[in-house]
Amino acid sequence: MTHTLTLTFSVAPDAEIFAIGDIHGHAPLLDDLLERIARTPRLPGKRRIVVFLGDLINRGPQSIATLDLAAAARERVQADEVVGLWGNHEQMLRLAMLPAHDPRCISARALWMQHGGPGFLAELGIGSPFALADALGERRLAWLAGLRPHFRSGNVLFVHGGVNPRIPLAAFLLAPVEVDIAKLDYDLHWAWIRYTFARFEPRQEGRRGHQGVFVAHGHLQGHLDVVTRADAQLARDRINLDGGSYSTGRARMARFVDDRLSLFEAAVTETGIPGKGFDAVPVDWIDTVS
Repeated sequence: MTHTLTLTFSVAPDAEIFAIGDIHGHAPLLDDLLERIARTPRLPGKRRIVVFLGDLINRGPQSIATLDLAAAARERVQADEVVGLWGNHEQMLRLAMLPAHDPRCISARALWMQHGGPGFLAELGIGSPFALADALGERRLAWLAGLRPHFRSGNVLFVHGGVNPRIPLAAFLLAPVEVDIAKLDYDLHWAWIRYTFARFEPRQEGRRGHQGVFVAHGHLQGHLDVVTRADAQLARDRINLDGGSYSTGRARMARFVDDRLSLFEAAVTETGIPGKGFDAVPVDWIDTVS
């Protein structure tokens, strides 16, 4: 069963876009979602684009395998383009590889060590961030170097955290990756913003979308969203594709074709084995959608 909605926004007419939310080192979940894409027949006249919304890594047990699955996704799913976006966890990793005396590196490493860094280093077989670049290798470094802050198709914007309704969109999206996290106002950064974005209701202010765009995002664990059902999120001109994978064993994906949005979710069972289907979804997310 596929849950499909019709939007008042649409991606580019030549695009079929699969957007994948936060994976957080749960490689079997990403493997399941990529397999679903691979099994989906191509649409004539459409370019297949896969967008990773960030936070592929950290907190889960298989961050390196997850990076490798993402890096190899284009051929596997017969995509014309694969777009990786910066999540705040990839951002912490990038900052942790700056020179050790750089304040941006110091603050990022301190935070990263509290949110998945030790496990990531252990997967690489190293005990210190000083050896990160060599341990990651050229292919993974190339993947990280190719990450983007956001991606837009038609009037649908894909971004990790969200946007600030009080700051002009173009200016907000210019926030740099290499910041000092210790001094960062999260409301001023697309990878970190949460509730200022999530609580905003464009229609209450007579707006269409978030400065004219529908936003597909992650970063806000599904059970912590201010509205949890998909229909309630769509009423706010956004869709949250963070299923809280590291704590719930669930990862979300959406397929955008013209003005149609289809929703999917992969889940890990109590035994740690990924579910074979894509319909084992939280009742409060897409149960009311038909």
